[in-house]
Amino acid sequence: MIEASLVFAWGGLARSAALIAIVILALCVMVGAVKRENLLRLLGIIVGVVILLIMLPSVIVSLWNSMTLGQHLGIAMIFIVMIFLFSAAQRRSSKATRRKGSS
Repeated sequence: MIEASLVFAWGGLARSAALIAIVILALCVMVGAVKRENLLRLLGIIVGVVILLIMLPSVIVSLWNSMTLGQHLGIAMIFIVMIFLFSAAQRRSSKATRRKGSS
């Protein structure tokens, strides 16, 4: 049941973001920041992104529910390793920046 409410809430957020993007696009057309020739292309991009954002949680939830516990643990380990690698790379770059700045 949590998945259904999560997907429903995510859909509401995506629809709200789409409405805000369409309003901003309309305002940009009114003030002349966006040419009328580009209006349909930009509107299509907004609608396409919103459709992807609405479908993405459903696909992820259905994939997650069809996995075994071992697959869940494997995905968790991949994310943990990625976090460690990312933090190590940040530490290395900050040390190199400090050495370069002190020279």
